[in-house]
Amino acid sequence: MQQDIWSHLAADLGMRQDRLFRLRILWLLHWHRGNWGALILIRMAQAAHAKGNHRAAGRAARRLRLDFGCFVQPAAVIGPGLRLPHPNGIVIGSGARIGARCTLYHQVTLGAARQGEGFSTAYPRLGDDVMVFAGAKLIGAIRIGDRATVGANAVVLKDIPDGHRAIGVPAHAERLRT
Repeated sequence: MQQDIWSHLAADLGMRQDRLFRLRILWLLHWHRGNWGALILIRMAQAAHAKGNHRAAGRAARRLRLDFGCFVQPAAVIGPGLRLPHPNGIVIGSGARIGARCTLYHQVTLGAARQGEGFSTAYPRLGDDVMVFAGAKLIGAIRIGDRATVGANAVVLKDIPDGHRAIGVPAHAERLRT
């Protein structure tokens, strides 16, 4: 799936795409050391990876690690509107899929479950409008439903249905009160 870096960045940053959009992105990346830089570097790495330019993808991913402490694989599929209020320590594996308008706080891991000596290709899939709080670990081939919430420091090993929250170690699902 070819991802459009500019439309995803516009959704991530809450900006409209006009004549000066790309100039504002470059200004944010080079002069403003806020959380915007992490989002811009993630989208740059994904766009380079999608075009087969693995060297540029590696450079962007390396800068993301050095500047923000994020380990995001460029092959991960991330929907528009991603929010990283505190991007430090976030780990997103290559097979992870993140829906639209998701929020990930610091120290969140979306990783594969390792079985034996080999590497697993089973990564978490997050639905739309999912919020994952600080320190949560989502491991293996699990699905987090739309509008779900994962509590701080939860270790999620099983699927979480739509509109539920996952809390505890190991996490269990509870229906969200509306």
